[in-house]
Amino acid sequence: MTLYLQKHDYRKEHPVTEDMVGVHHSLAEPAADYTKKPHVFRLQTADWRVFLFQASSKAEMNSWICRINLVSALHSSPPFPAAVGSQRRFFRPILPASKSAHSLERQLQCHAGKLDSFKADLLHQQENPPDSKKAKTRDLEEHRVRTEYLQFEVCRYETYIQVLEAWKTVPKTEDDALATAGLKLFDKATCGDCMGDEDDDEGGLKRSYSSPSLDLEVASPTIVKVKRNISERRTYRRTIVPRFKEA
Repeated sequence: MTLYLQKHDYRKEHPVTEDMVGVHHSLAEPAADYTKKPHVFRLQTADWRVFLFQASSKAEMNSWICRINLVSALHSSPPFPAAVGSQRRFFRPILPASKSAHSLERQLQCHAGKLDSFKADLLHQQENPPDSKKAKTRDLEEHRVRTEYLQFEVCRYETYIQVLEAWKTVPKTEDDALATAGLKLFDKATCGDCMGDEDDDEGGLKRSYSSPSLDLEVASPTIVKVKRNISERRTYRRTIVPRFKEA
């Protein structure tokens, strides 16, 4: 499950490994904290890398988010157990990149079980914080990292269950589960309020012109400065009022 930078980069016989992002166990969501450009969503991958993508409209952004999360929820295999060491440090579990062989119902059950487990771990983590006065800096940092990980996993599995429940309602065939018609119905079911809106406001992407022969802007008239002679310049002299002394 990979996302290519360019459409023509995908070749079944000779896949291109450069400019390729794995979407297994990933989560796509709107980048609400990014305000430099409109219609930007963030993609956090299994190895906790974060990518920002900009769409041309809000409808296209929501479609990308829903479809990436759908593919991740359908085909992500169950994670392996986390590593165990003598130092008792926190390690994130290994997330396999292989495609899941579970059916839709079985995949939903696995996601629901993982969600309940992560919610219980997060509740225990929040109820037992380390003592800020007695705990070491390493223990406080590990507690923070583990809490962020559990919060992300809860959000990820909640999103997976939501998109799979919506995918169940879409009519599809067994041999072509991810057909174009089914994906369009899925977009309407998950983000139907935004699919019909065409955001052509000022915040959208502007059309770019790559041809140098296009006259996009009218050349401004040339301003010629003329130097005047000294005799033509006007000078201003301050008027001095004479003062007369009293006799």
